[in-house]
Amino acid sequence: MKKLIFIGLCVFANTVFAQQEPSDVQIKYALQLFGKNLQRHNVKDIAAVLDETFHIAEYRDRDLTNVLPQVINPVVLDTVYYDTIVKRNDRIYAQQIAVPKNGPKMVSWVRMNKFLMFDRIGHFEQLMGLVDPVGQELQPAKLLAKTPISRSSSLMFVDVKIKGSNDIYHFLFDSGAGATSLSEVLANKLGLKVNQKAIDIKTAGKGGQFKTIDTLYLNIGGVNVSGKQLVVADLSGLQKVIGRQMDGIVGFDMLKDYQVAIDLDNNGMSIYNFGYFENELNKVPIKLTNNIPKIEVNLKVDGLDYKTRMLFDTGAGGAISGNYFLNAYTNGLDEKLKNKMASASMDLSGNVRKSEMGTIDAITIAGSTLNNPAMSLDLPKEQPAYGFDRHGLLGMSLLGKFNFRFNYNLGYIQMSPNKSFSVPMVPLYALGLGFEKSGAKFIAKHVDEKGLAYKSGLRVGDELISINQINPNSVDEITQQLRNLAKNKVPLEINRNQQKIKIELKKFQI
Repeated sequence: MKKLIFIGLCVFANTVFAQQEPSDVQIKYALQLFGKNLQRHNVKDIAAVLDETFHIAEYRDRDLTNVLPQVINPVVLDTVYYDTIVKRNDRIYAQQIAVPKNGPKMVSWVRMNKFLMFDRIGHFEQLMGLVDPVGQELQPAKLLAKTPISRSSSLMFVDVKIKGSNDIYHFLFDSGAGATSLSEVLANKLGLKVNQKAIDIKTAGKGGQFKTIDTLYLNIGGVNVSGKQLVVADLSGLQKVIGRQMDGIVGFDMLKDYQVAIDLDNNGMSIYNFGYFENELNKVPIKLTNNIPKIEVNLKVDGLDYKTRMLFDTGAGGAISGNYFLNAYTNGLDEKLKNKMASASMDLSGNVRKSEMGTIDAITIAGSTLNNPAMSLDLPKEQPAYGFDRHGLLGMSLLGKFNFRFNYNLGYIQMSPNKSFSVPMVPLYALGLGFEKSGAKFIAKHVDEKGLAYKSGLRVGDELISINQINPNSVDEITQQLRNLAKNKVPLEINRNQQKIKIELKKFQI
């Protein structure tokens, strides 16, 4: 009976506390207690007041078990006290002064949530020789660099320099990359030391086993990006599919250290420190799993709304990819998709996965609704052992209709519709068509007999001469011209067996 009463009181206390902001007395007591534990090296008691989102630099979750003692125990502190307290970003900030027995005092900031759990402690980063990331949040954001973005197959590429080389390399900017990747060809060319024992690496897809490089220093737009445990992979397959050179992939290693703003109206990337922006709107909370962000969205399927969680993956070219769990959650999405046909995609390991393609009624993200988005649905014969914590991923065919800014420090992505938002989403998958660049030529590598392109007369092996009276320079340019099918028919001129043929793709009925 006593146990039941105790549990009831705890539930009641938590409910009441969740509805109230902590008082100044409670805040000061929590800080005082934390300072004493820091001074006494009470690692266990410190760990007990860390929020589930807490991290030190790139170290999170289970890694903290080893890292916490390493930053706490060696430092002998004479005293720890707290000065200024600031409430901002729905959090509580306090300036911490730690005075060691030998050496100058260390001034940093800590950040707590309204439950007085610590979700960031700048002192620990300082001890690792890094800049206090918490103090930055109380100052206006500082622009550190700007760099152009190039597009191919709706994906984003940035120019990257690698320490020890004077050349410029082309990396895919991929928020679904929990680790930076480097092509095998480039790793060999640069003579980098590659660990030959393959290890498991998680990606927005299934992941796989890859050889790795311990550390590599990159420079993007003039700012330094430190990559640890880089994946070395054969990117030639993806390169052919995308239709352009791809020397590597960068994501989390950049996003953990900077705010990164993507402006697709002007194809530019702006890199900031973790300072604040005035009057921020449309901030979408994120949760990181394996260093990959997930956001909540609303799907409308067959007239019904489903609130769900998806990976935010700028390295995926499609619109929405659903998994086994989404199909179960929606009571048989595979039977509710409109305009269905089969499709295929390739992951970092070079594995090709077949899936069902179709459209759903709508998707709402950050308060903005897009109608008739395309969705692929991957339904393996056996239930997979991964993916139960999300229902799939969002790719650049959909995310490309927004400008966005990543802030991993405070756990959100700010999103706003860009100029392409009002352009209807075109179900290009219905063409059943895939081009591959071969030298200077563009060859129809895939033409599905059930697709609209085949029905219009296109065949495998056809060489594309012009599309919409334009001689294309890239696969991406072909894709952009095909998007005109939302408004008009699109004429093609092809070369088949040394004979020029004209074909017309009909306007989509959207």
